[in-house]
Amino acid sequence: MFSKESHRRSNRRSYRKAKQYKYISNGSSTSTSSATDEGSNGSSSSDDYKHYGFRKGEYIKDYKIRRHISDGTFGRVLKVRRNWKSYAMKIVRRNHAESAQQEADILFYLKKKDLNRYFVEIIESFYHRGYYCMVFERLGPSLSDMLRLNQNRGIPMNLIRNISKQLIKSIGLLHDTKLTHTDLKPENILFSRIRQLQKQNDLYLPADNRLKIIDLGGAEFNDEDHNCIINTRQYRAPEVQLQCCRWDQKSDVWGIACIIFEMYTGHLLFQTRKNEFEHMALVEKITEQSFPHWMASNVKGTLKHCFNVKNATNGKYYIWPQGTTTKESILKVKNQQTLREMILDPLLRDLLVKMLEIDPHKRISCSQALDHKFFIN
Repeated sequence: MFSKESHRRSNRRSYRKAKQYKYISNGSSTSTSSATDEGSNGSSSSDDYKHYGFRKGEYIKDYKIRRHISDGTFGRVLKVRRNWKSYAMKIVRRNHAESAQQEADILFYLKKKDLNRYFVEIIESFYHRGYYCMVFERLGPSLSDMLRLNQNRGIPMNLIRNISKQLIKSIGLLHDTKLTHTDLKPENILFSRIRQLQKQNDLYLPADNRLKIIDLGGAEFNDEDHNCIINTRQYRAPEVQLQCCRWDQKSDVWGIACIIFEMYTGHLLFQTRKNEFEHMALVEKITEQSFPHWMASNVKGTLKHCFNVKNATNGKYYIWPQGTTTKESILKVKNQQTLREMILDPLLRDLLVKMLEIDPHKRISCSQALDHKFFIN
């Protein structure tokens, strides 16, 4: 492990929370903040909170700027070229340079382990005029892009099996290095080739199925002081939301299961946003499970008052709905189908049931998931 960089790990917390943009793909729909026109200049201010001001045709080191891709909370992403080959360059705002170095450290670490076959490859990093720059290989559209283009209709089973196997294998290898990704979602899964998605039989499908995973800025080693809340809510494991134990690599498994379900149906498994009370009610309804006593007994945060471990109701410790719950939310949970009702394929259903065990101690690992009959058959 790269111990000389370990002192920077704690600075990554705010970096993970705010980093909302994707910097590798073509940039057609990946930025969550306003982006400038393709050839426009950025702000020329040297203020730490400003983006790097660039000029089209300008050289940064030996990279020539071709166009703007996207802007994000932590920096600006540009398409650059060197020796007739294109790359994606992320130029980080000055006040976040140290945090960004942690992501680069992890990517260089994975590259040294020869895992850049599965995760985005970082080419180099350096400082330019006081700004920290990271150069990446350019990749293709994201899984999220493909699902969006298919208008939430899901994708063919053979492609689900192919993508799921690659994803589980890649994250399993990451887990072997004692790392947890912590932010798995379709936006962070990119097709390896820059080619656009092709329309076949009224569906947009990749010309090349090979994947790479991005956004390692939130990845944490097993021996790190784990942040309380990780993941985007819809892909967040219950033990993380409840803060009832020290989460581990099994939280990634939960996120992968949510992604697989999304490929099958075309929509989110847990369709809830800011309502954590509704989210936990949906977890019980969809999985047809109840939170075990040990989890209910160790809940922290705002959800603590929603659990009564002394007086279980029909074997349930989670008290929902409560007096403040809206009628809309109650109706939403009541009408929610279970996983068994939504997944018709028996082998896929069995795999997801095992990956979506509420109790992380009972949830299967990535290596166990790869041995499931869904992939063997």
